[in-house]
This record gives sequence, structure tokens and C-alpha cells, in this order.
Amino acid sequence: MHHCALSRVWFFAAMALVGLSSSGFAQQVIQRGALGRPSQVMDETQQWSTPLLVAKDADVEIYIPDITNPDWLKQNYESFRDKKQFTISMFTFYKTPNACQTNQTGWGQADAAHLNACIDSIGYRVREGAVDAHLKTVTLIMAAMVGKDGTIDPDSVQHQEISRTWAGLDENTQSALAKTSAFVAEQMRIYDAKMQKVR
Repeated sequence: MHHCALSRVWFFAAMALVGLSSSGFAQQVIQRGALGRPSQVMDETQQWSTPLLVAKDADVEIYIPDITNPDWLKQNYESFRDKKQFTISMFTFYKTPNACQTNQTGWGQADAAHLNACIDSIGYRVREGAVDAHLKTVTLIMAAMVGKDGTIDPDSVQHQEISRTWAGLDENTQSALAKTSAFVAEQMRIYDAKMQKVR
């Protein structure tokens, strides 16, 4: 029962992130910078944030929001303190169409229109996940393709929850999760020290 309640919270957090209404309207979640790299990303508290690079290879770069944001720390503090769990968004910048086309194919969208979109209009992908840094698992809450203008493609949004161990993910995502978890642990340590002083 507790897990189901958490899942509902994470689902609504994902809905807030992408700004989707019942009509399928999508907000901009990335501001495009030099050479197409994200200069700002929308975090789970609906604030623009300077992205942090957590993994890269020849085809992609993976970013997370700036987790030093006090509102983000407050939102995730109790879950991390008690269970080493937190919710985070990862933004993939496609440097070449290859990785985008691989992702499209993996989602069952290997037709010419979707693959060509990786060349013509798609610049990024966003994924939101509930991370358990202790068990080294992640539950995918939401994933979507993002246009080169930084706006989510509403037709690509997926809310199918999938839980996996880090070891079962691609090398870039594994690296991104490990680095992100280390960042979060350090920032939560600093935040906790501040909270203790307040008390």
C-alpha cells in the first residue's frame, strides 16, 4: 500500500514537471544554448535550473537540474534521509541522430516518420525517475521526446512505470545515476547540517 501511495505521488510530480494538461498541452522544459546543449532545464519544483553534466559519449550528453536548489532539497529531504530515495529528471542531449533513433526503436516507433524526426525536429529526451540509492534501483515515471525548441512532444509522453536495477541499464545511464546519487548525498549532507542548526 505504501509503495502504491509513493507511486501516485511520483506520477503527479511527473505531470507537474512536463506541464501536461488534459488537452495534451506541453510546456517548454529545456532552453537551448550554444551548439544545441541545454542552457537551462525545468526541475521538479517548476524552476529553471542550470543543468549539470553527469554522463556523455560520442552520441549523447546527459544532464540533471541543479540539485543545490533549496526547494528541490526540501522536496526530497525526508525521503533521502529515511530511505536514500529521491526523484530526479534526466535530460539527454542528442549530439547525433543515432541514439535518438535507437530510443525511438526501443519504444516501438521504428517507422520512417519517427526515425526521421530524430534528424528534423527532436533534440532531446527527458526522463523522470524515482531513485533508490541504497538498493541501486530506479523506477521510470515519465519519459518523452523533446523538440529542438525545448518543448515536449505530447504524443511521445509515456507514463508506464518500469523498475530496474542500475546494472540492467545502459552504461551512460548507469554512470549518470551513480554520479547523480553521489551529488545528491553530498548536498543532502550539507542540507541536513543546516536543518540541524535550525532545530
